[in-house]
Amino acid sequence: MPPSPAASLSASTSEPFHPRALRAALTWRRATRPITLSGLSVAAIPSQGGPDSCAWEVRHDGLTVAEVSGTSGFAASSVTPWPERQPPAQPRQFRALAQAVRHRLRRGDLARLATGDIAGVLGAPFGPGGTPTAPAPAAEAFTLLEDIVLTGAGNGRHGQGRVTATLRRGTSGPAAWPELLSAAWQALHVHALHQGMHLVLPDPRPEPWTEEPVHIDVRDVAHLSGPLTMQAEIASIGLVPRPHVVADIAFGDGRTTVARLHSVGLVLREPPGRDLGPGDRDAAPRRTKNSGSFFAHELHMAHAAEGDLRVAHGTARHRSTRLVRPRLPRGDLLMVDRMVDSPAEHGQYPTGSSYVTEYDVPTSPWYIAENAGSAPHLFLLETSLQAAAFVGASLGACMEYPDHDLTVRNLEGCSRLLRAVDLRGRTIRQRTTLLAHTPLPGATLQRYGYELAVAGETFYTGEAVHGFFTEPVLARQQGLDGGRLVPPWLKLQTPQPVARPLDPATGCSAASGRLAFLARATTEFVENGGRYGLGYLLCEMPIDPADWFFDQHFLHDPVMPGSCGVELLVQMTRACVRSAGLIATHEPQPQPLLGAELRWTYRGQIQPHHQRIQAEVHVREVVDEASGRAVTAEGSVWRDGLRIYAVDNIALHVPALSSARGTS
Repeated sequence: MPPSPAASLSASTSEPFHPRALRAALTWRRATRPITLSGLSVAAIPSQGGPDSCAWEVRHDGLTVAEVSGTSGFAASSVTPWPERQPPAQPRQFRALAQAVRHRLRRGDLARLATGDIAGVLGAPFGPGGTPTAPAPAAEAFTLLEDIVLTGAGNGRHGQGRVTATLRRGTSGPAAWPELLSAAWQALHVHALHQGMHLVLPDPRPEPWTEEPVHIDVRDVAHLSGPLTMQAEIASIGLVPRPHVVADIAFGDGRTTVARLHSVGLVLREPPGRDLGPGDRDAAPRRTKNSGSFFAHELHMAHAAEGDLRVAHGTARHRSTRLVRPRLPRGDLLMVDRMVDSPAEHGQYPTGSSYVTEYDVPTSPWYIAENAGSAPHLFLLETSLQAAAFVGASLGACMEYPDHDLTVRNLEGCSRLLRAVDLRGRTIRQRTTLLAHTPLPGATLQRYGYELAVAGETFYTGEAVHGFFTEPVLARQQGLDGGRLVPPWLKLQTPQPVARPLDPATGCSAASGRLAFLARATTEFVENGGRYGLGYLLCEMPIDPADWFFDQHFLHDPVMPGSCGVELLVQMTRACVRSAGLIATHEPQPQPLLGAELRWTYRGQIQPHHQRIQAEVHVREVVDEASGRAVTAEGSVWRDGLRIYAVDNIALHVPALSSARGTS
């Protein structure tokens, strides 16, 4: 159990007064040693601003680390405007590392939590029951909290969570702002434990978040007497550089807001000198459901996506100083959590060796919500290929060519969805098998086989090829047509067939939000067109450097994931099915045909500086069966006139009760 904040920041006994009101910013200026919450003290020093102004000096073990300047009243020109934080349009979904059995903690629960019995309070996944997962904190831990209610992602103003608490005060006099700050730290510490963030660090210690100033606004100290409540809107939560929670917090007296804090945060850190690299199975209390240990866990994956690669792969192994190195996607595109099996000796690539990784699907994942309730191909591809990429990197491919920028790209693959499974709230186990390792000048190719299973039953299988490329080799990619600019089918027809845009009432995609790829595309549908005369759709859309996937795939190496191109073509095939009358407007979207093999080839990438995307699908076959109608299509994606993706055997199933035109 991590040591807890002190009951409050101790205000100096020589403090001469409380200002009537205070608006100030606490900025961490200097610290030559770790800042622990229990080591902080605060003293008020009169300033030159007059009798109602003061400066607050924050010390840690006698070392000045910060200073707060404040005035009484808000009209003074020296008072900066209160910072406003706008809710994000698409909040990231931070996934708790363990699911708590209790979301409201009372005084007895908090006292028990302070002894280190996290599992006894929050549930077995939080550590061995009754045994502290780290040294227990001081007896005064969490003593400023009487009652606390905790919610995670999807809640609160910013979609990152909300914490509400009743403060436990031992005096009827007014509280000083340091006491409010300490109560806030205590509440955020409880929230970090509730989210399981302590599980990825050895002996985690809480410290103040010092990456940004804490803004303090006390309306009137006189109102800080008596019972107080606290509401914390979580603004940021993550694992990089270390597990942290940042919030905007309001304090109320039951009638109105009496004080508020902006950007107060808490971070958990390991003891000095501890190596956090993967492979140390005793370094953190993260455990499998069978009480086993992991080779790598969420902290390593988070750093593989957007942090220090020495944490992701180990200090001894990571010896490159180049900016661009193979990474996992970031944010909501990160779809692998843990690696169970230890890889072979670094730099050894034994073909036939298999490795198990895991991914915890949220109970309300954005990609299922934005795909009308079913798992999109984008998700199935990403969680499979990310697991394979991390396995390849852990074997040593990420450290080939350490003196060059090195990127990882999926080149081709195939997959089969074997069973329809509701994945929400379940853990996927990915088994990746290295089938081939081929070193080339300036590049390394690896072929993998993979299986995805839930509760021991396999539901998705496939193979894929990843390339680890130096920059000069990657630049040689010439697309799928040997560098020639071959236009889409529709542009080659003479005379041009009759084409019409998709009718929003019948041809629109069921996808929404980030997955609504067709929403800003211009479309041309030819009912009896295409190579096979069964239907054809061409779409074109501009590339926006602000598109969401560039920020998340990859750090320092932004590209549109190939899975987005596959998902676009699947959506276009669904649109063809509706526009051609193969399914009625009111019926649900057709689902992937179980057992059909989807195949893809990538020979280029889409980056923020490119201008436009074109994509086409040809309906190739329509077969009526007892269970319904099977529709198969093929498609391609162009980047600025160069064809770079080809996807074959896009197979959908239309239920038998659909009203459809006679096409047998």
